[in-house]
Amino acid sequence: MSVSAYNQSVAPSLDNASLGDAKPAAERSVTGSNVQVTVGVNFTAQSNQTGPIFGGSPPRPLPGNLRPNPGPPPRPTPTLPDPYYSKQSNEQLAQGLLNNYGAFKGRWPSRDITQQSLQKVANQPLTGNPYKDPNIRLANELLRRPGLLQSLDRNGSTGALDGRLSKDDIRSFVRSDNPLKLSDDKQIIQDVLNNFNALKGGYFSSTIKLRDLNARAMQPLTGNPYNDHLTQLSREVMARSDLRSAMDNIYSWQRDGRISRQELYTLLR
Repeated sequence: MSVSAYNQSVAPSLDNASLGDAKPAAERSVTGSNVQVTVGVNFTAQSNQTGPIFGGSPPRPLPGNLRPNPGPPPRPTPTLPDPYYSKQSNEQLAQGLLNNYGAFKGRWPSRDITQQSLQKVANQPLTGNPYKDPNIRLANELLRRPGLLQSLDRNGSTGALDGRLSKDDIRSFVRSDNPLKLSDDKQIIQDVLNNFNALKGGYFSSTIKLRDLNARAMQPLTGNPYNDHLTQLSREVMARSDLRSAMDNIYSWQRDGRISRQELYTLLR
């Protein structure tokens, strides 16, 4: 306040030429600087206090006990990969399904997981529940992998598909280290056909003997990609008794323990 009053008393004297001439140059310089600073400060203060406000009034804050309505909970998007489960291996997804088996089962008296019960879980909206939402997201990721679902449906000893994912079926998949476990029956048949000459043995042999296939399946892996593939292929054929029997011959009374090219072509039709 003292600076402003001083400046106001001096300001008129600046317009008075005689008084200005009587003052030394240094004093006039100091007085002029004070006036400029004071005017600048007052202008800024007035602009901050009385300047116009654009854009209307600010929104009123909501009472402390109210929050904006977030709308309905989001639903998973089946067409988009899940940021977490999409990065998991097939074995990890299968183990997750096994760990929470009861959450995916159908209504009583069903004791197994079916495609319908899995789809029902996947169709539910996300709720923010840390126990329920992971199951919904897992179900959606499983449905994005139909080859995995078929492998989980496959009976561990016969290879048969019955539309039900039992605990034993899922355990069999998780415990198997054979990469061909994801192949369906026709893919296995085609693979056997592609490697027919290597699997049939001798040059003069025209069929694959089941006993030779079983012997190869019992061999350990060697690290040679081609030989190991033949071993794993033999193991997968022997693990699917229904498929193995059909390869021998579709009709049981014609089975002779041998697999011919003609029988494989017939199964591929």
